[in-house]
Amino acid sequence: RKRSQNLYELLIRPALPHIHGKEVVIVPHAVLHSLPFQMLLSPQGKYLIEEFPIRYLSSASLMQFTRGKRRASRETTLAMGNPSLGDPAYELRFAEREVRELAQIYSKSDVFLREQATKSKAVSLSPTHDILHFAVHAEFNEEDPMSSALLLAHDGNDNGRLQVANIFSLNLKSDLVVLSACETGLGKISSGDEIIGLTRAFIYAGTPSVITTLWKVNDRASYELMSAFYSNLKTMKKSEALRQAQLKTMKEFSQPFFWAAYGLTGQP
Repeated sequence: RKRSQNLYELLIRPALPHIHGKEVVIVPHAVLHSLPFQMLLSPQGKYLIEEFPIRYLSSASLMQFTRGKRRASRETTLAMGNPSLGDPAYELRFAEREVRELAQIYSKSDVFLREQATKSKAVSLSPTHDILHFAVHAEFNEEDPMSSALLLAHDGNDNGRLQVANIFSLNLKSDLVVLSACETGLGKISSGDEIIGLTRAFIYAGTPSVITTLWKVNDRASYELMSAFYSNLKTMKKSEALRQAQLKTMKEFSQPFFWAAYGLTGQP
């Protein structure tokens, strides 16, 4: 809490007189790409997310990919959850519930679980859906960010790794991609302050908005947060839907570890 308060004083207080809108857009620099601004704590004991919806742009140049790509439709959903990875230790019980509940909220959903949640299905079906949701494990490789991957079920000779390099080549028309997995917001910071990782790959591939995480998230808390988020998304902008979901999750899981990992990059 002390560090969170100190960072609020350094990063947020000087900007407060200049915030006149209803939303805060953050373009971080260097190590601040790894900071969840939503959990910075004011002297009044309020987290920043309690005051404003927050969204991120990893760099100003990313706007060329997001601007003008906002989609009108959020009807069809492709959801993949708890893929079979050949090891019981990788089971994501609540991720499976998360995906099933999403299908209840959005009737036009294609849901693939366990051995059906394969890389080949993700590649072939992603371009035809408005929302893409992955409740899976992810693997971040700082030395070789192009090999960072979402871990999907094995399919024949395919190892199921949907890598950053694969995602760059997709042609998406989705309004939103949600990566409800561990450390999906991490990436390698290039000399131009660009983040090379899953977020940039999906935005480059065509989606204007990506929700990712900064650390290894809790399975149960993620289920609660995502359930609230998708219910909110029916009537709210993405940034406000995520904010309200985090506030609701905060009531049951008060520590930021459980809700602050999630952030929205791109359009609101």
